Amino acid sequence: MSFLDAVPRHPCPALGGTPVPLRLDSLEAMAAVFGADTAAVRALLPAAGASVLAPLQWRPGRCLVSFIAVRYHEGDLGPYDELAVTVPVGRAPLPRLQALRDLLRMRFEGFIWQMPVTTERARDAGVRLAGFPKWVADLRWSEDPRWRRCSLHTGPGQPELSLACRVAPGSGPARELSLLSHTLLDGAPVVSELRLRQERWHEHPGGGGAELRLGQGPLADALRALRLGPRPLWTQVVPQAQALLFAPRSLGAE
Repeated sequence: MSFLDAVPRHPCPALGGTPVPLRLDSLEAMAAVFGADTAAVRALLPAAGASVLAPLQWRPGRCLVSFIAVRYHEGDLGPYDELAVTVPVGRAPLPRLQALRDLLRMRFEGFIWQMPVTTERARDAGVRLAGFPKWVADLRWSEDPRWRRCSLHTGPGQPELSLACRVAPGSGPARELSLLSHTLLDGAPVVSELRLRQERWHEHPGGGGAELRLGQGPLADALRALRLGPRPLWTQVVPQAQALLFAPRSLGAE
């Protein structure tokens, strides 16, 4: 049985009967993690989950912020592009210890802060299903032999945000992992699982694997206020993957 067919699906009333988990049959992605000011990032977390979730710190006063750009080629929501700005989190009372345990199980948690997408269908489904902070935006992709780039354009001229990740030869073996996304649905904290099978991937630890450029606009200004580090701590490029997106559960009930 294939990865996408291994889990039974059931109609979801919030999506007008579309079955969940949603199938995302073909996608490519890239991600980069940067250091940021812990106090500024902590202020982004909703008060409803602040007693449970904490930003992951890699040294005193500095936590993590990740940028994940995805191109969905085939799936239940049709083709669309997405750029997620997330805060990797752990759970109290020992968030770093819990995160390390999850790492051994290939499980990662993050609070979704911003999530521009390129279609109304993707926006509406994400908002109705799990309260994803999606909004329709102009995302443009480009690629050359060394770099893959996703740019967010919110007006004429230069992009407000541009993420480029270095393309490396070779690929790691196929693997499966779980991404737990924290959002607010009707004001209540919920967790949605994205179960991902990476057919091809490569990683670049340390600086040099990605470049983040901020232009002019409210999102760029908000990111500057987080005091992001100039160089990434970790980068990943995934040329080929599949995924299943499950319906959310209440925080603490998953």
